[in-house]
Amino acid sequence: MNKKKILGYSVSALALAMLLSAGSASAFGGGMGGFNKNLTPDQIATNHSTMFAEHATLIGATADEVKDAWAKGISFIELAKTKGITEEALKAKMQATQATKMKEQLQALVSKGVITQAQADTRLSTMQKKMTEMKDKKGKGKQGKGKGFMHF
Repeated sequence: MNKKKILGYSVSALALAMLLSAGSASAFGGGMGGFNKNLTPDQIATNHSTMFAEHATLIGATADEVKDAWAKGISFIELAKTKGITEEALKAKMQATQATKMKEQLQALVSKGVITQAQADTRLSTMQKKMTEMKDKKGKGKQGKGKGFMHF
């Protein structure tokens, strides 16, 4: 395998891992790199409950099965494979779920008067293009020199 393919697979795996762990906070209340470190115990519990339920729905498992795997350190991908779901199928399901959530969040912003429908449509289109570019991109990327997750 050439270096570009290895890097491409590595980036894809990292992006998937980030998606799989989205919403999960550590037992200490912090998230990745201290993100959401000011969560209350109730917020942490809610986030984890939501994550377990969403992951269970994605792979046709129970929340208890997901919790048990999580407690044992079994990755979500490994658990999905035990349910007969390939990594590619899991990615597709997760992308569809993420797209639905993004649309719901943008619609909430429109409903509350925070942004216009035109702005929501533009943002959705922009994010879909970025996701496609990330999925299809091969090469070195910005090597940590980008603007960050929120693209501001």
